[in-house]
Amino acid sequence: MSRHLLCFAAVVATILVASPAAARIECRDNFQITKYGPISTPYCEEQQIARVARSYGMAVTDAEVRNNPNTKVYLCQIIGGDNRLKGSCAGYNAPRGFPW
Repeated sequence: MSRHLLCFAAVVATILVASPAAARIECRDNFQITKYGPISTPYCEEQQIARVARSYGMAVTDAEVRNNPNTKVYLCQIIGGDNRLKGSCAGYNAPRGFPW
């Protein structure tokens, strides 16, 4: 029994020692930076939407855009024409010239 407790303690210690900063995602625009190069990810696209919205003076957080799909759609409909959001909001904007 004490051997199982010792193993459990070792696993818990290993988890606690692991640095949460090492797991942080680095984004540049719509792309997550990895050791293999930039990869387009929804996480970074949503962060880009929030960043551009804040540049327009809207009070929105990254987590708010990530956790509330309606916020994402609303922001894309309002500011989706911005060149910085062409990839992030591509599915939420009607092409120009459509009557609706």
